[in-house]
Amino acid sequence: MSKMYTGSGRVFQEVAALPMDEEGLEDIKRRVKIQPHFLGEPLVVVAEAEDFPGICRPGDETMVAIDAIGQCAAITIAMGVADIDQQISTLQLAAHLAQLTTDDLGRLARNFIDRSANDQLRRLWQDMDVEMSDDSVEIASLLAAAFERDAEDFFSLVNSSQRIIIAAEAFSSRLVGVIEWMNRHGVNAVGLRYRKFVVGGQDVFFAEQVVPKTDPAVDSSSGKAKTPEAVEPWRVKGRVYHAERLNPRLAAVMDDMLRVTKDATFTVNWNNKYYFWIRGPRRNLRIRTYSRDKLEVGFYNAAPAAVAEFLEPYDLAGLEVVSVGGYSDSPFVVIGPDMRLDNRWRAMLCDWLSGATPGKTRISVRRG
Repeated sequence: MSKMYTGSGRVFQEVAALPMDEEGLEDIKRRVKIQPHFLGEPLVVVAEAEDFPGICRPGDETMVAIDAIGQCAAITIAMGVADIDQQISTLQLAAHLAQLTTDDLGRLARNFIDRSANDQLRRLWQDMDVEMSDDSVEIASLLAAAFERDAEDFFSLVNSSQRIIIAAEAFSSRLVGVIEWMNRHGVNAVGLRYRKFVVGGQDVFFAEQVVPKTDPAVDSSSGKAKTPEAVEPWRVKGRVYHAERLNPRLAAVMDDMLRVTKDATFTVNWNNKYYFWIRGPRRNLRIRTYSRDKLEVGFYNAAPAAVAEFLEPYDLAGLEVVSVGGYSDSPFVVIGPDMRLDNRWRAMLCDWLSGATPGKTRISVRRG
């Protein structure tokens, strides 16, 4: 089973990058559909090369996705060195997207998820309660579910502008020049270099933006170096960063969770912008703080049915195991601002992290 990571290439300096093959390229495409965070940001894939026979060539690893502000992105994943000759169809596709209405995108999305290769994605959308008919997907509903906002937020945003994302192992100087020229003239285009590694017998894919060149540690307007807190505040501020993102009542619930782990054999990892980890000796929890008015508890590397069965002995009223777009490895339960963690909750969290039999732990947490 393959895994994907994003971030600085320094993470894998000790491992030699391997050339990509057709199987690996298909693996990347399949995983981008389910977890497009590989491309550096949350995206929702809604179409692929088969949906544009007059533009894309047979065998093109091309997709169309929508980002968190409604922009449509023409995405190409290329093997080897990407050159301008190979990317003409990507430019044509971006131009074609500008002519599509929201209804057009809804019909494309329905055709896309009806393919047998995309069964997993269709089930994920259904679990997210995305509105669909037999011939169309309600795009605003899809984006609202994926990005946890109101559908009304997207009514005037969908496909208001278009983008280009090209992922390849390397880029020719000609293509680099074209991408940089497009950005100077207001076209949002980026080049992502992906690399394949083998770590512990597993294929690992890593992607980072190389065109146009960016330095997250430098302020683009002043040219001055940013402080570590400005670059990655979640790593520096930890608990405070995530608490500031939440409704104050939910921040108090988050602190309750952290009290449970404080004196136990559990550790907390603050290395992500939208969630943090509570790691136990046997299992992990992903605590997602993306939305101000809900705290999402993800049971990492478990099936939804297994999580539901695990929770049953604790009699936690009002809990439902749900899927969250982009996190197919973690079924979630949602905590609202009016919920409080009683001893049943605390026992459940400790049992999960320690790998204990459900209902075994009984603890009392002193508030202070």
